[in-house]
Amino acid sequence: METEIYYFSGTGNSLFVAKKLQELLPDSELIPIVKRIEENNYDIKGKNAGFVFPCHGLTIPIPVRDFLKRIEAAPVAYFFVIATRGGTVFKGFEVIEDYLKRQGKHLNAAFAINMGLNDPKLGYFAIPTKDELDTIEKNALKKLEEIQKIILTREEYQDKTGVSFSNNKLLNYILERLIPFMTHFISPLVKKYFYADPKCTGCGICENVCLSGKVKMAGSRPVWQSNVKCYLCYSCLNYCPSEAVQIYSKIWMKSYTAEKGRYPHPHATAIDISKQKNL
Repeated sequence: METEIYYFSGTGNSLFVAKKLQELLPDSELIPIVKRIEENNYDIKGKNAGFVFPCHGLTIPIPVRDFLKRIEAAPVAYFFVIATRGGTVFKGFEVIEDYLKRQGKHLNAAFAINMGLNDPKLGYFAIPTKDELDTIEKNALKKLEEIQKIILTREEYQDKTGVSFSNNKLLNYILERLIPFMTHFISPLVKKYFYADPKCTGCGICENVCLSGKVKMAGSRPVWQSNVKCYLCYSCLNYCPSEAVQIYSKIWMKSYTAEKGRYPHPHATAIDISKQKNL
């Protein structure tokens, strides 16, 4: 296979981008990162290798980090990355470059594509309207056409766009390091992060879409197992049909999930998300 596209997607944005990219690249294969981790398979055999995933806390998602730490990528001549995001800066490209350097490799091209925001715990979260979604999709497809040309010609490219938190450089410096640290090392260890409110019907969709295996049904109620690492993908949150899954407020973070709606990508079903696992 000329190009292997490895993807991770909790609510469908990155899955949509990965599928559209595969359509644009001849002799390419779409490979779910979660399934490879479950299989303990870290061999990359394509001449080109790409990673498509969402921005989590300004950095790479936990399973993407865990996968990159262990890859064997001797045949790869060209690496590219596409991070989907809500528009903020993304600080994960440097992290990926560090992992690839350990293999004697280099991140040749790094891209970011703005998609619908899928974090209902934020006070400013709002479900995109149809017109907004149409605009997002149109812009994403246009960007993918540009990305296609860069990949096929194996050009070097580094995306440095994104919105910072404020005009205060010191504050930005602190937050751009603190938030990724919290995402990778603090939030996954919080014992009470999610819960199901009384609207829960016991349908089990949250367990089906949970990509780390953290959610298990106990009778007719979901349980977030304390001994299983959470990927913080928010699939359980955004795919619950009754919007019963909530996030607890923390000392450092107020959660607005009880007041907000949900955003799964309109072209990605719960079944599509669950197919990333070995079922």
